Amino acid sequence: MELAKIDFQQLRVKHIFFKTKVRALLYGGTFDENFFSPKGLVSSWFDSVGSVRYAKEPEIRELAKIHHNLNIAATALVRQYNNGQIDQAHEGLKGIDLLSDQFLTLLTQVEQRLSASIS
Repeated sequence: MELAKIDFQQLRVKHIFFKTKVRALLYGGTFDENFFSPKGLVSSWFDSVGSVRYAKEPEIRELAKIHHNLNIAATALVRQYNNGQIDQAHEGLKGIDLLSDQFLTLLTQVEQRLSASIS
């Protein structure tokens, strides 16, 4: 299932970009409201590709939930940063990293499971 491999690679890249954008914000970048909204890249993937092609896969729902939690955590860190709590916001990146690791681990698992079922 080559299409699944491409879809999950796109999701992986979008997720890594999301995480990079959060880090950049907490080191002086500018906040992009659309990026962290339901119209953002990762959320859009779940609304289009994820819900259409992989709606029956329980991992996809869990991935969407983890991303939602990442979005909430990122917004809270940006709020801390904007309120002058820069050190605390930087420390909060550890939580983003943990959620990101969960996301990437689960993404790899579903990708491998679907690849094995096709082979």
